[in-house]
Amino acid sequence: MSNIVAQQLDFENIGRGTPFKVSGAIAANAVFYSSNQNNARDPFTYFLQGSLNFSAYEFSIPISYSFSNQGGDLEYQLPFSFNRLSLHPKYRWVQAHLGDVSMSFSPYTLAGHQFTGGGIELTPKGSLTFSAMYGQLLKATEDTEDARTQPAFKRMGYGARIGFKKEKYNLELIGFYAKDNINSISAVPEEKRVLPKENLVLSISGAVTVMDGLRFKGEYASTAITQDLRAEIVNHSSGVAGLLFNNRASTEHYKAFKTEMEYSFDNYRFGVGYERIDPGYQTLGAYFFNNDFENITLNGNTILFNNKINLGFNIGYQRDDLANQKETNTSRTVGSVNATFAMSKKVNITGSYSNFSTFTNNRLDQFEIINDDNLLDNQAERFNYRQLSQNANVNLSYILENSKTRRQNLNTNYSLATVANAENGIVRIGNGSTFHNFNTSYTLGLPQRKLNITSAINTTYNTIGREDSYTWGPTLAVNKKFLKDKLNTTLSTSYNQNNSKENKTSATNIRLTGNYVYKEKHNFNLSAIQLFRANDFKNTQDITITFGYNYAFDLSAKRKNEIEKNKKKFSFTYKEYTFTGNPNEITPEVLIIGKAKKFKEIKKVAVIEKKLLILEQELKDAELKSKNKYKKKAIEYLDHLYKNQDYINTYYELAFKGLKSLYRDAKSLEWSVEQKYKKALSIYNNSTKKESKEVQLFLRKRESAYIANQYMLRQLENLQKNDLYRENGDFYNFKETYLNTILDMLEEGKTNMEVAIFIEIAFAEMFHKLSKKE
Repeated sequence: MSNIVAQQLDFENIGRGTPFKVSGAIAANAVFYSSNQNNARDPFTYFLQGSLNFSAYEFSIPISYSFSNQGGDLEYQLPFSFNRLSLHPKYRWVQAHLGDVSMSFSPYTLAGHQFTGGGIELTPKGSLTFSAMYGQLLKATEDTEDARTQPAFKRMGYGARIGFKKEKYNLELIGFYAKDNINSISAVPEEKRVLPKENLVLSISGAVTVMDGLRFKGEYASTAITQDLRAEIVNHSSGVAGLLFNNRASTEHYKAFKTEMEYSFDNYRFGVGYERIDPGYQTLGAYFFNNDFENITLNGNTILFNNKINLGFNIGYQRDDLANQKETNTSRTVGSVNATFAMSKKVNITGSYSNFSTFTNNRLDQFEIINDDNLLDNQAERFNYRQLSQNANVNLSYILENSKTRRQNLNTNYSLATVANAENGIVRIGNGSTFHNFNTSYTLGLPQRKLNITSAINTTYNTIGREDSYTWGPTLAVNKKFLKDKLNTTLSTSYNQNNSKENKTSATNIRLTGNYVYKEKHNFNLSAIQLFRANDFKNTQDITITFGYNYAFDLSAKRKNEIEKNKKKFSFTYKEYTFTGNPNEITPEVLIIGKAKKFKEIKKVAVIEKKLLILEQELKDAELKSKNKYKKKAIEYLDHLYKNQDYINTYYELAFKGLKSLYRDAKSLEWSVEQKYKKALSIYNNSTKKESKEVQLFLRKRESAYIANQYMLRQLENLQKNDLYRENGDFYNFKETYLNTILDMLEEGKTNMEVAIFIEIAFAEMFHKLSKKE
């Protein structure tokens, strides 16, 4: 089996970079397998992989390939090819996809289905975006006598997506169409339920931000699918897609929609969602699709107690059999909750619980993973279960010691899972199994000796129907680095024993792995696994040895003396900047960054400007010192710039949120404040003691509150964030007065919430003072 892929021609950067360059990598892996039991596994398998990239001024043509003797001579037919070639040229905002590629429009339309053809994505500056595709989804495959053959008609498809996006809302329209060619194969394989189909899907989706932190989004899709193109044409139709579709007697119409609401403020986030997919909903643009369910969810997330606890939850209600056609139906309350508690720098606790319907991609029993001697079956094991499961997990991590000479870690984990398997497409709660797993491990690290030792014990107790089984076993692993960390080795062994009513089995394995890096470009790796299994009937043993070699190369048009010259140059990076040369050459480059427009505002703060001048002089003085000390001073100067710029940005964010919060408060109190003022005025007018200081003071307080509230509403009604940046006016004066205090609070580690409260109170006082001047 071979595989060749070419990717990403980026025209945008033509004319920049290295004139000509060839780079790539080569990888070779060989696997030897031997066993005293009969099986169909090949005793020797090899893999050859590599990549090659030609580039000129950043115009690049990357190519990758792979070749293996595994799966090369299949005795049955499949409606797709293992050999693949694809190109993805790009120029500015135009991205093309050519060859064997895949694209996704939305979950209800085109969702990652591979096709042979072409696609394009246009993302220009502005509001509009556009995507389109056309190609062969399945190739014609004749039926054979082999039951493993998957016959298929030649299926062609095309689709498009157009989007319109603004700051507070966006909208997308999607159309996808696919049709089988009835004449592409000689006979219709009805016994394998393969019939010629046709499908049209239309979708509209969008999102809108109503206010800061509040957002709505949703999608509606309508599909019309003909299950057999041989059926006669009829006039009736249903759904949006059916209006534009050639309806037949076997045509079915379905719809799906999903809507969500999200609201976030401070450290809290909440969301509500509703999704409904008709029974039988299908699109030929996806390999698999869940249908016949209704789902209502509520989710949230928050951070508490100075970021020590992170708490998230998701609860909801699910039901199936929306059309009332099944013999049994299921409805349940579903949910999940997860929490992380950073008790201290040494102790961390995490916990989670969920009872969602899941597709499990790995085995629940850790011993199956420990005893896995087949390094090539990952793909076959990927989808093993379709289950309704409840899962609970608690993990405790404790750092016993962390010093230069020794590190000790203790980790304990408990997992509980109840699993119900799908039967005939129906999932029944309680028709399954219960799995208990307990694992604890201890790791001792000796950094100076480049040595790590890990010991663990793993226990699993399973209840499957009326049968119980119990598995336990220890594991010991030693990791050691040699030859100045170029050689990394690991030796591990584990034993586990399984006891059930029917039999008793045990397994012992020994693993040795090694990785050696030579001159940074050559990487050699070796892995050997010896596995011994024993049960009441027989003993077996397997050995698997894997050897690999990787080589990376870079052939450039630069001369060797230029390369050596660059190697000798002093160089370091900071964020997106790279500095190369002698310290006296780098200093002007560092200082010119501080003159950038984005740092203009922080240099107006006297304290910051004074510190920058000190750091600038220290940087110049460090030119005569060691390069490490110079680098430290350069980074210290740049850190001071960026850190205070981040503080300035935080100030504007918190100030704008504080003003918006003040406006909401003032608006909610408007009627109440006005009524209190009117009542005070009425009392004053009807009072016989108008000259009394108490009566006058009472009226002035209510009047002052009313005037301040009205003034605040007028000032903040049409507030924009840009108003805070103007170099005059009340907001500018506020910043000049309080900025140093706010920067000090952030420097001292005050939380954003604490700073926001301070800012909001200060703004309230400012508006009350200003209202008195009117």
